[in-house]
Amino acid sequence: MAVTWWIVLKTFIILGGFVLAVSLLQFFMSIHPPRYYSPDAPDKYGLKYENVSFITSDKINIKAWLVSSEKANGTVIIGHGYPFDKGNILPVVKFLYPDYNLLLYDHRYFGKSSGSISTVGIKEVEDVKAALDFVHKRFGKQPVALYGFSLSASAMLMAKTKVNAIIADSAYADLENIIKDIYKTFGPFKFPFVKTTNLISMIFFKVHPRMVSPALAIKDSDIPILVIHGEKDSQIPVENAYLLKESNSNIELWVAKESDHGEAYALYKNEYEERIKNFLKHSFQSYTR
Repeated sequence: MAVTWWIVLKTFIILGGFVLAVSLLQFFMSIHPPRYYSPDAPDKYGLKYENVSFITSDKINIKAWLVSSEKANGTVIIGHGYPFDKGNILPVVKFLYPDYNLLLYDHRYFGKSSGSISTVGIKEVEDVKAALDFVHKRFGKQPVALYGFSLSASAMLMAKTKVNAIIADSAYADLENIIKDIYKTFGPFKFPFVKTTNLISMIFFKVHPRMVSPALAIKDSDIPILVIHGEKDSQIPVENAYLLKESNSNIELWVAKESDHGEAYALYKNEYEERIKNFLKHSFQSYTR
């Protein structure tokens, strides 16, 4: 009997060690992803720009490009996806010029911004707020919209800033959903990994991933919000978009058919641009900060 209990205990220790090791590795990889540096810059597309920077409330130096337009009807602050940089998203968003000033920034840790880790949305809200402060100082009371992809879209929804509109392409509903999806290959055995990663996150960031939630943040928001999501998103499943809509029925939701993560623009370029242009035009006319 003693031998049997020892075998059971040893098995639990080995399995527990495996779960802890995998969870720690996944957490470390998530906050230290590889960095990608796009060769693109606005002048490649004939756009004059300034290299600008601003400091967040927690002393992170955020690097950005400011593309100003004499014909601008306001400013659009543009964020990139994980783990890319501002140059990666430039080819998609340049259609907004010259109708709007464009501020494209690198989130902390990524691109040319400072920071030793990515917090996958937790602290990135401070990057968004710093970008908005910069725009207010530069352009005064002109209308402002936030336009983000994946990581930045999620951070923008959570920032709870006073803006005229938010466009969120491929955002998550809450961070715990992403953790669950990461371990989906383990099937019904994923829950120990999810719980352990949640615990590690709580120890490291002092917040449960379930509370890192764009869905909760926009629940009572009256800001016009356009959510775009790929029907077949393999990184942030489309269920996240439906959860956002469930949280705030006033948001406008477009699910792009047959589209994977961030593919809506590539598959439906004309419709994508028209939807965003019309949304911004209407939002800037109808919403007062």
